[in-house]
Amino acid sequence: MKKKAKKEQDVLEYMRSISNIPRYEPMKTTLIEWCEYWLSTRANNLKDSTRSSYEYVINNHFKRVFKDMKLEDLTADDVQLFINSLIIGYQIPEPLNAKTIKNIHGVLHKALSVAVTQGCVPFNAAQGTVLPNIERTPPTPLTDAQIIKFFERIKYHEKRDIFIFALLTGLRESEIIGLTVNCFDKEEHTLKVYRQCVYNDRKHIYEFTSLKNSKMRVLSLTQQAYDILNKYCVNQGTEDFIFKNRNGRHFTPAAIYNSFKKVMRSIGCPNVRFHDLRHTHAVLSLKAGMDIKTLQYNMGHYSAAFTLDVYGHCLDEMRIHGAEQLSNYMNRFEVATSSNDNENNNK
Repeated sequence: MKKKAKKEQDVLEYMRSISNIPRYEPMKTTLIEWCEYWLSTRANNLKDSTRSSYEYVINNHFKRVFKDMKLEDLTADDVQLFINSLIIGYQIPEPLNAKTIKNIHGVLHKALSVAVTQGCVPFNAAQGTVLPNIERTPPTPLTDAQIIKFFERIKYHEKRDIFIFALLTGLRESEIIGLTVNCFDKEEHTLKVYRQCVYNDRKHIYEFTSLKNSKMRVLSLTQQAYDILNKYCVNQGTEDFIFKNRNGRHFTPAAIYNSFKKVMRSIGCPNVRFHDLRHTHAVLSLKAGMDIKTLQYNMGHYSAAFTLDVYGHCLDEMRIHGAEQLSNYMNRFEVATSSNDNENNNK
């Protein structure tokens, strides 16, 4: 007589048990429970740094304000009042800036969008919220005089090549730190930028992550940048970091930042940041005639519109200068014409 086969556990129940995910019951779920549920089940492709920032928003802002409010009870007015409280700094140490508020609202909007898709609520209460305007601070590239002083000051500096390489390529600090020998193509004179090295607050270690826009880019190198890489990539393994400290490890952002700030203070530019080398590269590229689309690609921006928005003021200056050049050029013809007319009248 055959033994009766043991009834297997329901697939969904089994997956729920090993994933430590509770059964979701819409009518009883609070907004906080939904956000935590959404983050654990519907946001699987997030970087660790992004996930940590979302968790911070839920734990330090949503829980503080919405407490035990049911998901279905949340209204657009509730969301607007929440945003307004962040603007004036109510029950927090100080008012938050517009960009931070936008990011916090973005977390709530994403969580509620999934709730709408899942049929848990009829509408997204975070849709249509009036957010504070983000005032973009114009970039502050180094002037020609500052660049000359900068080069003179770092002539014998141990991090000279890193500073110059940042200026020549416009790479972000995390991208420079994460460069390994296999990124450099000596034959093609190119550099492949496909990851960055950042600190993981959850794991307390430095690790490679995808780029800010998740898109790899291949840069054509200037001869100066090529020479720097060629010097550092000799007798190294393909996975070795290109720029290393005395212990043979990659530099930390703090090490580069502190060295750079010390240099800038010494030449009378205490407010200049390492990131301003990136801005300087972009402005110099535009002045050299590079088009916006190429600059967008080289900088790793998500769109040419963003690049134009950030560096559009430089183009305005170039247009004015271009108009002056054209005017001077045309004046040459007018002067020549006037001279010919005078000669004809004298005949």
